[in-house]
Amino acid sequence: MIPVPPSVLESLAPRYSTEAGALAHFGGGRPENDGVVYAYPSGEGRRLLKVMAIPLEGERRAMLCLDERLRFAHYLGTHGARIAHPLPSPAGNLYETCDHGEHRWVAYGMEVAPGAVVRPDAWNAALFREWGRTIGLLHRLAREYPSWRAAVDPETGEEFLTWREEWQSFHDWCRDDEVRAAWGAIKERLEALPVERDAFGFIHNDPHLFNLLYEGRAGVTLLDFDVANHHWFTNDIAIATQTVLFAQSGGLDRAVERPEKLRGFLDFFMEGYHREHDLSTDWLDRLDLFIAYRRILMYIVMYDDIRRRPKHRAAWRRMILSHPEVAGRWPAA
Repeated sequence: MIPVPPSVLESLAPRYSTEAGALAHFGGGRPENDGVVYAYPSGEGRRLLKVMAIPLEGERRAMLCLDERLRFAHYLGTHGARIAHPLPSPAGNLYETCDHGEHRWVAYGMEVAPGAVVRPDAWNAALFREWGRTIGLLHRLAREYPSWRAAVDPETGEEFLTWREEWQSFHDWCRDDEVRAAWGAIKERLEALPVERDAFGFIHNDPHLFNLLYEGRAGVTLLDFDVANHHWFTNDIAIATQTVLFAQSGGLDRAVERPEKLRGFLDFFMEGYHREHDLSTDWLDRLDLFIAYRRILMYIVMYDDIRRRPKHRAAWRRMILSHPEVAGRWPAA
């Protein structure tokens, strides 16, 4: 993440009825982040302003993706989903922009969400139910959203924000030949799946533990729609299990050690999920496929780190190449 030039803040802040000097760093700004979040006074409280940079080279496609994702998040937030969603600027725009140097700078406002990030070793049935309920509501609302198979470029008619694009980007990124071959086999299995309105659509695509805030009775607030995509709903459920699979049960980077933890999480999560959306058990029986998808995707993302730990890398690769059963059939026998 490149630093935000002062002149950019001076241009964007007034469009949200504040001043650059009133913006206080709230989060982001690290190399792995896609932007910086600032807090600023608004009425008797505070709001947030996220600022990100989009290179002018390839800007049109990037802006199409950003626009679609922000419109989807705004739709969800205004239809009752507990998410951090963009609020229109005083001019009525979902986001504001200015060009500086080699980038188009984009800003959008949000309310400050209640709650805090939860530790990965926490075990909280109420949290898991509310997490599931939040994802279930998102999927129910996605069934009514106009874009569900893919977004379409209004000028060219080309589809974008598709699962195939995501798969291709990670295929190109992968530097391990055997893992790349396993990634290809995953695609073949996904290509054989039905694409149905009650099981496929615009999803969050990254609803793991660190992308949500939890505050007891206030429940869960889901953050960060920056990789939202058109995919199977089961993928969101698999991603939600990520923290449990890494931290408590095994199943991603090592063999399953405590299957009761994964099963317990899924029981609570799906109890909440089914309060909002009735996903067929046929799709839950396919959860292992999407766990395998996530296992490889995360291996590719974390490759530079794990290759410095040969034993960990070898264990993770064994999981990828042997693709063991983790979740099994639903419900458990």
